[in-house]
Amino acid sequence: MKWIIRAGLLVSAILLMQACSESATSPEDEIRLYIEAGVQAGENRSADDLSELIHPDYGDQSGYNRKQLGKLLRAYFFRHKNIHLLTRIDEIELLTDNEANVRLHVAMAGTVISDVTALSALSARIYRFELQLFKQEEWLLRHASWAPASIADLQ
Repeated sequence: MKWIIRAGLLVSAILLMQACSESATSPEDEIRLYIEAGVQAGENRSADDLSELIHPDYGDQSGYNRKQLGKLLRAYFFRHKNIHLLTRIDEIELLTDNEANVRLHVAMAGTVISDVTALSALSARIYRFELQLFKQEEWLLRHASWAPASIADLQ
């Protein structure tokens, strides 16, 4: 059961990553587009697309590497036929031109989350994520950590 919860947590972090758009004008805009597209890929349950967005040297607080995380994504998607996410980016901190830290909150549910006020009626799980991104040709997730959060954190 713990691996399912961890898979859910890891999926949330990875769901937030996706290829950035060429139309972005700033690194912050690229990261926002990357996260937005990642959420859509996660809701579409595309483990392959999300796996491609993980840095080869990925690591997380549970000790998973890129390959292990890909396997967890596939297992999570197999067990959860409906995935809906609501995100709020709290901070994007650019460390260099190709390194950034992102702090955000994510609510996950099996039904559509219309807004923050709907969360109390859903069986949604809410987490705070700390992501380390590295840009090669595109932004990639290099490290993720997370902790449970509350509805109040999203408001």
